[in-house]
Amino acid sequence: MKSLMLTWEFPPRIIGGISTHVYHLSRALIEKGTSVRVITCDFPKAPAEEVVDGVFVSRVDSGQVPQTNFHLWVYHLNSQLIERGREILEEERFDVLHAHDWLVGRAAIELKTHYDLPLVTTIHATEMGRGGALEDSYRKKIHATERSLTENSERVICCSNYMVHHVQDVLGVPADRIHVIPNGVDPARFEGHPSGSAETGSRFDNGKTILFVGRLVREKGVSMLLEAVKELRKEIPANLIVVGDGPMRDHLVRKTLDLGLDGNVRFTGFVDSSTLISLYRTCDVCVVPSLHEPFGMVALEAMAAKIPTVVSDVGGLSEIVEDGVNGIKVPPGDRKLLAGALRGVLEDPSLAEQLRTNGNRHIRDHYGWEPIAESTLSVYNLAQSQQRVPVTSISDEELLGDEDLLHYLHAVGATEENAARSAKEIASAVGAPEFPVKLVLGRQVSSGYVSTVLEDELSSVRYHLSPTGVIKVCSDFS
Repeated sequence: MKSLMLTWEFPPRIIGGISTHVYHLSRALIEKGTSVRVITCDFPKAPAEEVVDGVFVSRVDSGQVPQTNFHLWVYHLNSQLIERGREILEEERFDVLHAHDWLVGRAAIELKTHYDLPLVTTIHATEMGRGGALEDSYRKKIHATERSLTENSERVICCSNYMVHHVQDVLGVPADRIHVIPNGVDPARFEGHPSGSAETGSRFDNGKTILFVGRLVREKGVSMLLEAVKELRKEIPANLIVVGDGPMRDHLVRKTLDLGLDGNVRFTGFVDSSTLISLYRTCDVCVVPSLHEPFGMVALEAMAAKIPTVVSDVGGLSEIVEDGVNGIKVPPGDRKLLAGALRGVLEDPSLAEQLRTNGNRHIRDHYGWEPIAESTLSVYNLAQSQQRVPVTSISDEELLGDEDLLHYLHAVGATEENAARSAKEIASAVGAPEFPVKLVLGRQVSSGYVSTVLEDELSSVRYHLSPTGVIKVCSDFS
C-alpha cells in the first residue's frame, strides 16, 4: 500500500494538532509496511525535499500571496500542491490519496480526478464547529470547500463519535462512509526527566502552576479560563502558563491586565517540543477549557505526561475523560465550576495522584499509534476496493472570490494606474487560470471597486483598485 498525504502543516511547521497527527500517523503506517509521501507547506530553513523518519516529505512554496488574505493564500497553496502532486504522480503510482481538512481540499479533488485515485479525508474540525453560524462570505467559502471535499471522498475519518454526528449534520456525509479513528499519543515522548528549560523560563517562584496549551481562538475558552484563575486566586495562590498563539492573543493579554493577573499569567507563544514536554511534566494541573473541541489532543498529551487534567465536558473531550477517574469534567463556559475543579485537584494530593495513574493507563490502553495505523489501513483498503464517488467540484471563480482579489490588489500596492496589474500577472501570482480571474475582476469593475487601464490594444487591460475599492478593502480590515 502506498499513501500520498496532503496537509497544510507538518513538522517543523506546527500550527495546530494536524501537524503532530500526520507525523505520528505516517510513521506508524510505515512501521506497518505502508509507503507514505507527504506534500505540505514550506517552512523557514526546512528543505523542500527530505526523508523524515522514513516519510518522504515534499514542501511547496507558499510565499507568493500575503497571509493577510488567508483564503487566497490557501488557494495559492493548493495550486502549488497540485503542481507538485502531479510531478510526483507522473513518476510514481500511489494506491490512495489522504487529505487532512479543507485547507488541502481543492488539491485533493483535482489530484483524485486527474489520476483516478480513491480519496480518504480526515476531518479534524469544521468551520461551523469552530464558530457557529456562517454569517460572512469568508466562512461560507470554507464550509463549501469542506462539503465539496467530503462529497468527493470515498471514505471520511473522524476522531470521535461527536465528530461523526457533527459531520453528518453539518456536511451531509452518509453514515456508511464515516469511520471513527481517534488521535493518538506516544507516551515514550514524555518519559524521563524534564530538561529544565520550563523550570528556568516559565515556572513561577511560588504557588501552583496551571498549564494551558492550544491556539488562542475563541472556541478554546481561554478568556473564561482567565476569569476562573481570578476566581481561584481568592482561595489559593495559583498561576497560569498559556502556551500557543493566535488571533486573540492581544485581547487576552489586555484582559489579563484588566483582571490584575499580569504577575500570575505568562504567555509563551509557540514553544518547541522539548520545552512543551518540560512544561507538561513540571506543571501541577493541565486544563482544556474548550467551548468546542472535536477531539482534545492536549488532554491525551497531559495524561501521557502523568499530569492531572481538567477539561470541559464537550465534544471529543467527553469521550476521552471519565469524570473523577482519569480526569475531571466541568460544563463548558462556567468559570466558577472550573475554578472549583482546579482547586479540588490542586488541594487534594490523593485525587491528583489517582488522576495521574488512571489517565496514563487509559491512553496507553486506548490511544497508541499502532492500532490507529491499523484502522487507517483498513479504511484505505475499503476506499480502494469500492466504486469511485462521482466527482463534483467548486469552480475557480467561486473559490477565488471577489473580496479576495480586491485584497490582493491592495496587498501588492495596485492602487493607482502606474501600479496596475494584468489579469495574466494576477492569475500567475495566485496560481489560478486567467479566465476566472478576468470574470471576477470584470464584476468588480462593474461595481466600481476596480479601475482599468487600457494600453494600445484591448487585450492589454490592466487593473487597479479605484478610490472606492481602497475604502472598501480598508473597511473590510477594520
